[in-house]
Parts: sequence; C-alpha cells; structure tokens
Amino acid sequence: MTPPNGAAGSHPAADVTAPPASATGRLDTRRARVALLGSTAGLLVALIVAPRHGIASTLLVVASAATGSGFAFLEGRRRLLGLRPVVVALGVVLLMAVAFWPQSSNDVWSYTMYGRMVSAHGVSPYQHVPADFPSDPFDHLVSPIWQHRGSVYGPAFVGYAATLTAVAGESRLADRLLFQLGAALAVAAALALVWRRTRSPAAVAWLGLNPVFGAIIVNSGQIDALIGLAILVAALLAAERRGWASGVALAVATLLKVTSLLALPALVFWAWRRGEQRLAKQITAATLATTAIVYLPFVTGQSHVLAGADHSVTPGSPWNLPAELLVGKDAGRNLPGLLPSNHTLSVLFYLSLALVGVLAVVLAWRWASADRPELGVGAATASYAMAAEYTLPWYAGWALPVLADDRPTRLAWVIWWQAVVLLAAWKLPTHHTGSVADTILRGTFAYALPLVLLVAYVAVGDRRRVPASAPAPAAASR
Repeated sequence: MTPPNGAAGSHPAADVTAPPASATGRLDTRRARVALLGSTAGLLVALIVAPRHGIASTLLVVASAATGSGFAFLEGRRRLLGLRPVVVALGVVLLMAVAFWPQSSNDVWSYTMYGRMVSAHGVSPYQHVPADFPSDPFDHLVSPIWQHRGSVYGPAFVGYAATLTAVAGESRLADRLLFQLGAALAVAAALALVWRRTRSPAAVAWLGLNPVFGAIIVNSGQIDALIGLAILVAALLAAERRGWASGVALAVATLLKVTSLLALPALVFWAWRRGEQRLAKQITAATLATTAIVYLPFVTGQSHVLAGADHSVTPGSPWNLPAELLVGKDAGRNLPGLLPSNHTLSVLFYLSLALVGVLAVVLAWRWASADRPELGVGAATASYAMAAEYTLPWYAGWALPVLADDRPTRLAWVIWWQAVVLLAAWKLPTHHTGSVADTILRGTFAYALPLVLLVAYVAVGDRRRVPASAPAPAAASR
C-alpha cells in the first residue's frame, strides 16, 4: 500500500528539487565573491573622482586596496568566477578613469607642454621649459614646480607626446583624452598579456584592481603604463629566448624613461645563470645599442635636465623619517621655494640612488635562479619605487605587470602594497591639519609603513618560489 504524501518512507517534492547543501553554499560564496568584486570597482570609481588630497581620499585608497586584494587572494585560492566578471569590472573602472578629468596629478599637462614644444613651437623640450611659452593655451595648467623644468623623459616619450598633441591641437578635451586613452590601452594590453601567460582571472584582477595601476595611472594619463607594458614584453620575449627582440623592447622602455634600465641586469643574470650566455649578450647588445643610437642626439640636453633633478622627499618615500629627523618641516616639504634646496636633502637623494642601484643588482641576482625572468625583472625595477627619495605611486606600474600571477610571490605582494602605501601617502592633505586622523594616517603611510615595506622587500627577496601558473621554460635556442 502506497503511503500518503509526507508519511514515513516518502520524500516531499521540495526535498526532491532542492539543490544539495554544498551547491547552495557554493552559490552563496560565488555571490559574495561577485559582491566583493563589484564593491572594489565601485570604490575605485569613487577614488577616481575623489579630491586630490584629503583624509577621505586616503581612506578610499585603503578600502579599495583591501577589497581588491581580498578578491584576488580568494580567487587565486579557489576559482569561482570566470574571466568575464573581472573584465566587466575592470572595463567599468577604465571607462570611468578616461571619462573624468585627471584628479590625482597634473602630469598630463606637463606632457602636453613637452609635446607642444615640438609639435606647435618647433623646439626641444630638453632645451626649453614650459614657462618659455606663457601664451600657450596649456601653459597655465602646468604645476608651478614644473614650469621651469625641461623634460626628464626620453626621446620615445617626446615623440609620443608630440604626436598626441599634434592630433589634439588646442583642444583640452581631446588632449587629455588622448593621453588617458593611451594609458588605458597600455593597461589593457598588459592585462591581456598577463591573461595569455597565466590563464588566471585572479592574476588579471591582482593587477587591474590595484588602485594605482587600474585607476590612477589611466585617469592621470601616466606614461608609466607604457613603460610597464614595454618591460613586460621584454621579459616575456626573453622567456621565449628571443634575445634581440627582448633587448629592443627594453630599449623602448628606456627611451621612455631611463630608469627602465634597472630591468637589464635581471634579464642578463637570468639568462647567464641558466648557461645561456648568447641570450644574455643579445639582450645586452640590443638594449644598449638601440638606446645609444636613439639617445645620442639628445644626451647633452637631457643630461643637463637630469643633473637638476628634484631632490625633495615625496610622501610615502622611506627617506621621510631620516629627512624629518635631519631637516624637519615635514621632511623638508615645507621649506621655502617651489623646489626645496637643501644640502642634506641632496645628500639623501644621492644616497637613495646608490641604494636603488645596489638593491636592483642584488635582488636581480637572487631571483635569477627562477624558471622565468619576470620575478627578477619585477624585483629589480621595483627598487626605484621602493627605495628612492623622490618616488611617486605610478612608478609601481613598471614592476607590477611582470609580477602578476594567480598566487603571487610574497615579494609581489610587498610591491603591490607598497604602491598602495605610496598612493595613500600621496592623497594625504598637502599640509598637516593637526587632526588626530591626519596625525595617525600621516605617521602610518608617510613614515612607518614605507620603512617596514622596504625591509620586507629586502627580506623576502631571496625567496625563490616560482608562481604556480608559470609554464615550463621553452627549449633553448641554438
């Protein structure tokens, strides 16, 4: 006799159709992961439109970094989302970064003036300064401290800026959009290359959700996005044993900004320690020959500009505490004059350059035993952002692309968070307000954490764990 519905031995219809508890839990976890990704994108958009300096802006940096790093970490341990949600979130961030006027930096207007010196005035940005053209419609947009400085960038940058300004003409909208779009395309290309190498949505998110790389570099139209892309291409080509092409790619980065040469010892050491001396020689020859040939006509002019480099200490530099103890006045930033002139600051500047060079070489050698060159390249190129007296948040864009992975190394995480600390310090109020919040945040992000992260950067530099997603190296060419 068939028991009535609901009696012992029967199963109600609801029980038959209900998903297993494990499936329900997985669905809830997936929804939580999507919410975390969406929250990060929302915070990054809020950061893009936030005031350049202020307590709220600094807190937005921290919040967006916390949610973004949390998503990348969790997704790297257990993949629940495909690439599409990550691409949608990053697409929204990049779109908003291009849509809004630059909020965190006026560099795009310095770029414009250097480009217009060539495209509109027919002179060299190494021999002239923006203040020489007071009637130019863009001159008043350049920050006062850069009005009397020639271009510190390489000939490739000058050509890039001259081309964009020639297209934009005197339109401010077209001008800033072209520089922002250029940065956005470079970021998108770097993300695509990271996906091609790792096939990991977590790796793409790790790079794109960093508040510096995914939002601020694009909104500010920073040239550092192109530098990071060129260095990434150089590392990937070296891994494929294409030495000449790798050297040319690194030369392109160097011709954008000479500090890109920090990547050269990493590539050479990696090839050399693998017994591939021919590859090491090809990379070296291609990099130095290409750089020298293009740079030669401009050496005199740019060397003069670089000799007068700014010796001030930027917020977030590990040299803030020494400068504050020796000079005072908020690490010398409140000294009179647009570009503070102080013997102590100059000494610290040259000491910091020496430290950058030593760290780049030592860490490049330590990581040279890895299966792929990206780790050594990232460690070496990060030395400037980590240890220089004058360092800015977007400098992290040189190293982050080569370090992206679904389970990044400890070193990669240190560099990731150092970019966040640099940006958080940069977003602090320009002058100390005296409030409790300002005092705590300034002490944390401008003075304490930069030193802690520098120590961590050196301490984890000899951890040679290779990212799990890194494919086996290609066979050596003959």
